[in-house]
Amino acid sequence: MEQATRTIYSEYAAYRETQGIIAVEKRQPRDSLTDQFDTLLVVITRDPEVEWTIKHYRLNTLKVSLHLVHEDVLSRWILLNANRRAIHWIAEGTIVFERNDYLVDLKRQLLDFPDEERHLQMTISFAKLLRRFQDGRNLFSRGHHYDAYTHVHHALHHLARLSVLEKGKHPETVVWEQARLDDPDVYKLYEQLLMSEETLDQRIHLALIGLEHLLQSKVLSGGRYLFEIMRERTDPWTMYELMEEERLQEVKVDLSSLIDFFMRKGLIRISYQTTKGAGVELVTYEPVV
Repeated sequence: MEQATRTIYSEYAAYRETQGIIAVEKRQPRDSLTDQFDTLLVVITRDPEVEWTIKHYRLNTLKVSLHLVHEDVLSRWILLNANRRAIHWIAEGTIVFERNDYLVDLKRQLLDFPDEERHLQMTISFAKLLRRFQDGRNLFSRGHHYDAYTHVHHALHHLARLSVLEKGKHPETVVWEQARLDDPDVYKLYEQLLMSEETLDQRIHLALIGLEHLLQSKVLSGGRYLFEIMRERTDPWTMYELMEEERLQEVKVDLSSLIDFFMRKGLIRISYQTTKGAGVELVTYEPVV
């Protein structure tokens, strides 16, 4: 099959902007990893005119999907775990072309998983977990059980991802299989929500109790990335400064609720600065941990 697909990817291998090409073969009749195609090709480029595009080919009876993606987009997918299939493509795909060991180095980086990247992903997952938990709890208290169930389900998913990240691993498309091995308590809570013989409202109620307990155990790991940035200077931070901090852009939408949560847990201290307005004070924040 590699010989057949070479007809398609050889054109891209000739471009100097192309850094590497990976081939991923279909493993089963309907394989989402390859978009149901027989072969999926990932062409990584430095061409500034390319962001991410897909082309579909037919070669005799072979169906091929080709993803042409800029290396910066791919790096963002990996850093933020924004496209979990991309991690599978790199880790499990076959290198069919590369320049200067580009893909060998990329595979090695995946295995190394630098702490800064992992801590960022942990804070992102914690922020989403917190948001889903709070929304689910509020909806449940108002009697909207179906909507509450959806939020609790998503909260558990983010909790599972956080547990996997704590073990130094990338969350995969089979994150619940990872959680079953790495954090049985989270997995058991998920099973209880899905398969318990209790009524729906009882299952949601029990899941919320379990989520609140497990949420507390993830506070330090979930906030580590934020705390490390805030500790880099001695002066307290205003909310405006935190919102403008480049390294916090990926949690910007949930930053206010994160700060409020950590403040109520005694992990962030609040202080005030006088302003020109009579009786008006500017609120500032600094980490306690």
